[in-house]
Amino acid sequence: MIKAQALRDSPGIPLIVISRQDENLTSINSILRKAGHPVHCIRLSNLSDLEETIREHQPQLLILFADESELDLPIVSGTLSRVNPIPPLIVIRREVNEDVIADAMKGGARDVASLAHPARFQAVVDRELRAFRLKTALNSVVSSASQYKQELHDLMKGAAEAIADIQEGIIVATNPAWQSLFGRENDADLIGEPFMDLFRHSDHPTLKGALVACLKGKWDGASLQVAGCQPDRSEIPLELKLEHVSIDAEPGVRVIIPNNRISDQTPEEQLEQALYRDPSTGFYHRHYYLERLEQQLATPLSGGVRAVAYIRPDHFARVHDDIGPLATEALLMHFAEVLRELMQPRDLYGRFGGTIFAVLLERGNMQDVETWAELVCKAIGGNVFEVENQSTSLTCTIGLCEVSPDTTSIADLLSEVEQACRNGRDAGGNRVALTDTTCETQQIRVADAMWVLRLRTALMQNQLRLVHQPITGLNEEIEGMLDTHVRLLDEDGSYILPREFIGAAERGNMMKSVDRWVISAAFSFCASKRLSLLFIRLSKDSISDESLLGWLQSQLQSAGITAQQICFEVHEELAASHLKQTKTCAEQLREAGFQFAVDHLGTGRDSQQVLKHVPMNFGKIDGSLMQGLSRNQEQQQKVRELAAEATAMGIKTVAEHVEDANTMAVLWQLGIAFIQGNYIQEHGVVLEDTNTVRGLVGH
Repeated sequence: MIKAQALRDSPGIPLIVISRQDENLTSINSILRKAGHPVHCIRLSNLSDLEETIREHQPQLLILFADESELDLPIVSGTLSRVNPIPPLIVIRREVNEDVIADAMKGGARDVASLAHPARFQAVVDRELRAFRLKTALNSVVSSASQYKQELHDLMKGAAEAIADIQEGIIVATNPAWQSLFGRENDADLIGEPFMDLFRHSDHPTLKGALVACLKGKWDGASLQVAGCQPDRSEIPLELKLEHVSIDAEPGVRVIIPNNRISDQTPEEQLEQALYRDPSTGFYHRHYYLERLEQQLATPLSGGVRAVAYIRPDHFARVHDDIGPLATEALLMHFAEVLRELMQPRDLYGRFGGTIFAVLLERGNMQDVETWAELVCKAIGGNVFEVENQSTSLTCTIGLCEVSPDTTSIADLLSEVEQACRNGRDAGGNRVALTDTTCETQQIRVADAMWVLRLRTALMQNQLRLVHQPITGLNEEIEGMLDTHVRLLDEDGSYILPREFIGAAERGNMMKSVDRWVISAAFSFCASKRLSLLFIRLSKDSISDESLLGWLQSQLQSAGITAQQICFEVHEELAASHLKQTKTCAEQLREAGFQFAVDHLGTGRDSQQVLKHVPMNFGKIDGSLMQGLSRNQEQQQKVRELAAEATAMGIKTVAEHVEDANTMAVLWQLGIAFIQGNYIQEHGVVLEDTNTVRGLVGH
């Protein structure tokens, strides 16, 4: 029979007092309430009912008056070992010394106290209540974490996507879909293995950079295009998504391969796959490719260039004889895979018939396009194609044709690029051949005269506009850094790209006027947007202009900005060919507080000389080196060397024309500080209405 007495005035802290005397209960209640503990005391006089009382009331503390006969500590400790959670036990005795405390703690008590010293008793109770609550909370968290971990494990196990968790480059968890994808029977075959071992060696720089970026919280969710390795050494193209996760309280990366099986496609996607795409290569059939080509060419290009590539394997009849007619289609599938590795999001690929492929490319300039084509030739020529236990090699010839803004006939465009490919094959093949787009001298003079007139009118009537492209940080952080580009406003309100009129302006000695218009408008824009740094290009005429510095200082004062917010830049080719003038200009500008940069680094014959002799704050590495960077170790080494040399000289590096996530991931590894390009944002958004800027002809 339980003999209990409770104080009901407050729900309070449940507490069991083991004693046969009511006054002990009253004393405990009084002392603890004075200490700020609203206790709910339950007196228990019979130890046989202790376990039942604990389970019913879930006390946070037990107090045992051990001087009373038959209230033995060992019995109480034995009972506590059978309940969960175990509340702390405090023993009360009239006489307390070190030996008494040691014996009691050895018997299962947390401490021994005397009511003759209420302050110490209060402190002991306060300590034990706090410890019990912390332990209870911790147990709850651990239990929740275990439950969450099990639920997460169950979720991963049932997920359609292939999922793996990575810590410090090692696989720590996989789901069945991942195991199946990589040909393993269970996760024991994968856990503890290096993550990189599952992927093609050429993709390792991309993956390393992406994992580092993700762990630092810098990955933006973009997909990586890589190739996975099967146990039989065959490769499969994969799309990876990365997420930053916490694994057992330690940072990690979750890698997800979406389920792209055709059964998961929408009916529209299945129809397109069935009707419009070649089943062997996945590229568009000729007729549908022409429709898509026409649609894309009808969309205005905000920046850069478009070009059509016409790709054809060389001497395919010999290859046909080597491996037989039945294996040639499989060979073309492998050929298409090599092309797909260099594909970027806006590229349009088609199988144009038989062994012919056509691609519409959008890049920063034609040099980027040529670099892409040369990489394709090198990748095809460097491959040994294995088909049905037979192997062969291939080369290819690529015809290239830049698409001019006024192109109206797709048939003429394709005819021209096909002829370029034929010319390249006739010259021996395994090369890139460009169409002959050279204009006659008289045509250049006529066109220049027209452009000079239009530019003079544009300067007087404010028909130039500025657009800006963001520059974002990789290994360094800065907000509000933009690159300035100029556009000419056409009669119908559309924009004309600088490649159409800058050449005429240079030949017509108008670049000084154009530069000053751009600088004045850019200063106003910088002031209105409160930018940290704005890049502005200078022409050959401006770097040789002795009046430039004085004019710039007056413009600064008028705009209300500081020189430190402006970075002037020149092309590496200009810096190399006019080294003395560039060096003098850079020194004067930096002494006045401006910053200085050289762009398109890496395209000249001696970039190191430019870095060495021209004082600069930034070095912009040319976008042609970004084309296929993630799979070209020679280019990676060149970029790494440029970045290392610049960094050693205190020069910050910017990678130009970054078009995809794979390239960005590699740039992390190469020590590049900043990046710009269409992957960040296309430079097609007008950020400033420059109608307020006055014409500057004559300045």
